[in-house]
Amino acid sequence: MYRVLVVVCAVSFLAPCGWAQTPPAPAATAPAPATKPPAKKSVAKKTSAKPADPPDSGPCQIGVISDIGDQFVVQTVGFTVFGNERSEVPTRGWGLDDLVIARVRAAVGPGVTVRRIAHTKDAFAELERPGSFFRDMKAELATAVRQIASGTNCERYVLVHKSTSRFSNLNQSVHGIGIVHWVYRTFLFALSYVRIYDGQSFELIKQGAATTDDEPLVARVLMTNPIRGPNRELGKDAFPANPADATSSPAFREGVRALLTTSLDNTLPAMLRQ
Repeated sequence: MYRVLVVVCAVSFLAPCGWAQTPPAPAATAPAPATKPPAKKSVAKKTSAKPADPPDSGPCQIGVISDIGDQFVVQTVGFTVFGNERSEVPTRGWGLDDLVIARVRAAVGPGVTVRRIAHTKDAFAELERPGSFFRDMKAELATAVRQIASGTNCERYVLVHKSTSRFSNLNQSVHGIGIVHWVYRTFLFALSYVRIYDGQSFELIKQGAATTDDEPLVARVLMTNPIRGPNRELGKDAFPANPADATSSPAFREGVRALLTTSLDNTLPAMLRQ
């Protein structure tokens, strides 16, 4: 009996000791992932390159004023004044003023700054109207060029404008670009005149008609060619029955461009030489 009591006491004494033990430590948690540093913002590198100059800025050596325009003359010269007729039709798309700029650039060659000087369509209209006998056309043209070129500051200015030729020995004339029919002959013509002005004083430096210089001397003496200036004889059937049809003719367009190109290429290089 005594042994049983001893065992019971021993068991009752040890049980509280087991409950009092410290519970096991919780499992270690995994370390939090390392946070990435914020991405650096890309900063655009500054460049020292300057924007390209606009086409009409910077130094200008030659300014070109072209007044060939976009009107094509369709003209008939008759036996009497009653047979004379003249019409002007627009030549949109022929690019004759652009052609003048290109021929000036070709004449001076690379390395020379050539700038087109814009002007209103009627800038020279007043000069083409008849005036008094004592009219000073030279001074009026210089004034017009000075006004058009104001603020452009070029060293020289080249004015290319329409010119006039007396027709044969008659009291008729042809002007600018166009086609003329006379009795049984038809001529395509492109008449222009070149004037060069000093960019500071606007003094006229050089002037002269644009010419091909390919007319035989005999023809000049005998006046077999009724036009003094770049022209080409066409077949008698080439003359348009309706003036408005002239501007849709590729033959007229290319013929005028060829005459203008040849005459300017023959005239400009010597005139633009310093």
